[in-house]
Amino acid sequence: MKYYLKGGRGPRLGLAAAILVAIVAIVAIARAKAPAFGANTLWDDGKAELSQYEGQTQRYGEMRPTRARIVIVKEDMLRDTWVKSDQGPLSNRTLEVLKVVFVAEFPTGSYFYRQAATTFLDRRSLEMVKENMSHFDGCGITYVRVGPKDGRTVHEAHSYWEGEADRAVDLVWPAGDAPHVYWDALPLWLRGQMGRGAASKVLLLPSQVGGRSPIEATRPVEATIRWSDAGELEVPAGRFRARLAEVDSPSGTDRFWFEAAMPHVLLELETAAGRTLALRKTQRLDYWKHHAVGEEKLVE
Repeated sequence: MKYYLKGGRGPRLGLAAAILVAIVAIVAIARAKAPAFGANTLWDDGKAELSQYEGQTQRYGEMRPTRARIVIVKEDMLRDTWVKSDQGPLSNRTLEVLKVVFVAEFPTGSYFYRQAATTFLDRRSLEMVKENMSHFDGCGITYVRVGPKDGRTVHEAHSYWEGEADRAVDLVWPAGDAPHVYWDALPLWLRGQMGRGAASKVLLLPSQVGGRSPIEATRPVEATIRWSDAGELEVPAGRFRARLAEVDSPSGTDRFWFEAAMPHVLLELETAAGRTLALRKTQRLDYWKHHAVGEEKLVE
């Protein structure tokens, strides 16, 4: 049956519509056949994604020049102790995870801040498994662990601050079916959400990175993620077609720009807490094999 519009263009429009429907169907089939982000064979090449960033961090009311790295690599984690398996994958004993290592350093006058957070995500589902955080500055050291313990998920903090030292509390997620996400895993977790709708809800554990570990850091909050096309974005590493994820939570809006093309490397971030980072260089490197004097040039 043919449908005609005035001007005799009905058949032509009908053909165009049919072509459009066919294209949409082909794209849908291609997406359905494409592996999930975590299952992509990219993570099986025996190397890590090593990205370097430069930017600023607000501290004591002033902006501080900051250098940072984000390393993402596949590992096998023992299910009984939740640490890396020295023997690699073991049937029914290990879980394949993607490990995200974030390291940042910036000066504060006569001393430095050095911060590191490691989050572990189930490779297949990108669900949260565990996080470790350490912070060192001229005043002391703070360490946080969030993860499984005795059948529960426990937030443990060891700090030099009164009221925050040697504290352990259960991590309790609010009711609801929204995904449970650690803020410090967002540079990876969001990359697995690139094809989702324009907006979505999550339950978000606040960032653990910092010298303080207030009780609020143990309490997940509701957050909304909004996606949009960011056009062409220029960072020190070059120009890229980008997608923007805006994460709205009670603490403000954090913005993450990712490369639109696979593997969706984080290009730039801007946090409500006062940190900005832009990509300087990204590469795939088995860095653990390159520890000789002089091999620093590989990551310069």
